Amino acid sequence: MDASRFISSGLIEAYVSGLATSNEIQELERGMTQYPEVAAAVNDCQLDMEQYVTLQSKTPPADLKQRIFHIIVNEEAARESGALTTETETEAFPETKVYVNSSWRWIAVAAILLLLGSLLLNYVFFGQINDYKGRYEALLSTQNTLASESNLYKTRVEQMEHSMDLVKDPSMKTVKMPGTKPFPSALATIYWNQQSKEVFVMVNNLPEPAADKQYQLWAIVDGKPVDMGVFEMGGHHELLQKMKSIDNAEMFAITLEKKGGSPVPTLDQMYVAGKAS
Repeated sequence: MDASRFISSGLIEAYVSGLATSNEIQELERGMTQYPEVAAAVNDCQLDMEQYVTLQSKTPPADLKQRIFHIIVNEEAARESGALTTETETEAFPETKVYVNSSWRWIAVAAILLLLGSLLLNYVFFGQINDYKGRYEALLSTQNTLASESNLYKTRVEQMEHSMDLVKDPSMKTVKMPGTKPFPSALATIYWNQQSKEVFVMVNNLPEPAADKQYQLWAIVDGKPVDMGVFEMGGHHELLQKMKSIDNAEMFAITLEKKGGSPVPTLDQMYVAGKAS
């Protein structure tokens, strides 16, 4: 038998718990001499058993030792006098009858060792199961996060491809809207389809508005502002946002209004403007 067979056969556990036969003991001890890893496995098993027993141990009553000795002495005295054959009764424990049979002592010891071994194995396997469960849940969480990010990137790519298709249309007219004097760094662009009259706005550089505010697009027609709708900010929106359609416009402008828009533009909050011609 090689070292791995010794370790996986369960012989080591039987040896440590005192349940191995004499042949098994001899075979394992030869293996311990021949294979250092087998000897190490036996030592580890003994340490694990000792640690578990220590963890589960309870302090016995102070008089337990004296009471056990008293039982043994009474039993031996009764056996020598012929008063005890298979079992004896003692009054070592007040108001409690105790029957001791020598053949049952070894059965009790073996049962205790089996119980300890079972508890130890359950403790080890339960710890491994919890460890594997924790690893599985961490991997599952990572996989869900990656899947969510992948879907987000896919959506953004699809939005950008759609926007590029719109921009490449020969009928599309571009209107640059630079920042006004109060907001010189602001910038936005209008894409206006001369055939379908569709209007799209692209935000190049506008500050994020307050929660109760919203940007609104205006078209100037015959010198009067015409509402073109409000639009959203943030990376989750399309690169080009579709606004209201219009046939003719002299210029376009964007103002910051209360959320939902305004019937007339707030001129001192005009961020960008640009001529359509």
